Formats: sequence, structure tokens, C-alpha cells
Amino acid sequence: MGTKKTILVPTDFSEVARYALQHAIRVSGVVGEPVCILHLVPDASSKQEADTKMSNLVAFVKEKYGIEPQTIVKQGSYYTDIASTADEINASMVIMGSTTIKQMDKSKVSWVLKVITSCRVPFITIQEPPVNKRYDDIVFPVDFTIQNREKHEWISYFSDYYLSRFHIIKPNTSDPEQMAKIDMNLASAKKFLEDKGAKYVEYVVPGVKKYEEEVLEMAVNIRADLIIIMTTPTDKDGKYAVDPEEQYILAHAGHIPVMSINPR
Repeated sequence: MGTKKTILVPTDFSEVARYALQHAIRVSGVVGEPVCILHLVPDASSKQEADTKMSNLVAFVKEKYGIEPQTIVKQGSYYTDIASTADEINASMVIMGSTTIKQMDKSKVSWVLKVITSCRVPFITIQEPPVNKRYDDIVFPVDFTIQNREKHEWISYFSDYYLSRFHIIKPNTSDPEQMAKIDMNLASAKKFLEDKGAKYVEYVVPGVKKYEEEVLEMAVNIRADLIIIMTTPTDKDGKYAVDPEEQYILAHAGHIPVMSINPR
């Protein structure tokens, strides 16, 4: 991750998109990566109006934050062109605004998830303005899937830039096969953290509610600055065998940003 990267922020010029931009500016200030704002228009006739809105947004950012973000306004679809643009500009991550469950039905939550899983780089979804300047307390749920280990390089990233404290949350299960896999992932995560010299605290959820609900409750109690999750792999047709657990966290996270990492 030593190559110079860019933080990509899709915008529809809404209030929640501005929140995402505020988060991106704060991350940029810590990691030293420039911010690029992307707006996609449905057809060429919409581009002139979008260019004007983008110019106004850049002027606002320059005046308020003292930086001049890169911008892209082009015709395209959010389903495919966030991902392709992230590849084109060598993005390290995408930071995107996403409205809360109060304003969002299940189909819209799954739409956000489809946009997230179309991308090879991690997505941070934002629902509210930043509370803290830094990602100091990070919730790191551990599950039984092999993909769980792909979160490790982001342990390294946040350890290097933020000196973060990681809160490892373990499921409560009586299934011996799942428990063995969870313990293996937990041991792997702890070794990685210890090798990095990172601080961590370990928890086990009560096991009374669904795991994702208990993870989110613990994240709120911890006053977490970020939750890092893996997205559920889809089949060759892009469908899920069951509703992905992360939909609940993405929809209900409120003031806590959620970083979604897609399995490679």
C-alpha cells in the first residue's frame, strides 16, 4: 500500500454526500492522500448543470477546508462506474454517503450493497457528519469465513496512520466446527495485531440476538469510530444464498462509519 493513492467520494450533491466528503477530507488530512469527487449524470444534457454544481462545491471546500479536491463529472451508472473510476484513479477507498434505515427500504439497502460489492477497493459508508477527527476505536467482528483474514491489511493501515485500538468481537456459537474456524481466525487476527504492536480488546457477544445486531450494539456502547466488515460473496449470477448479514449493519450504523471489504 506504498503507492500513492486517492480517496474517491461519489456525490449527488445531497446533504449526506457532503457528510461523506467531510469524512474524506479528515482521512485525507491524516493519510496524505488527495480527494477526488465523482458525479455521474444519466445523459449529456445534464452535464452542464452538474459541472456548475461541482464548481460551487469545490469553491465551498476550498473556502472552508483550504484544499482543492480533484473532480470528475461524466455520464455513467453508479452501479458500474464508481468501481471503474476507482480503478482508473488508483483509489485506496471509496467514501460514500448512505441514508439511514428510517429513509430507506430494504431494496435501497441492497442497492447500496450492490454498489459496494461492485468495487475492488473498500467502501466506507457514511450516514452522519464526523463525530471524531480520527478512527481511534475500531470494531473488528471476527467470523468463521476464510475471507475474514483479508481485513488484516487494513489493521496495518489504521495502525500505521491512526494508532487505533481494535475491538475484536467474537460470535457466540455452540457449533464446534464453526467455533474451530472462528478461533483460527481470531488467533490469526490477534497475531497480526501483536506483530504490529497494535492495542486490542477481545469480546464475545451474548448470543441472545443475531450476531450483526449484537455487534452493532457493542459498537455503539464502545463509541466506535469505525466498523470493519467483510461483504458476503455472491454466486456467479451476483445473487446471495441468504440475505447478507452486513445489510443490517450498513442500514443501522447511524453515526458510525462502516468500512466494507469485498472478498477477492
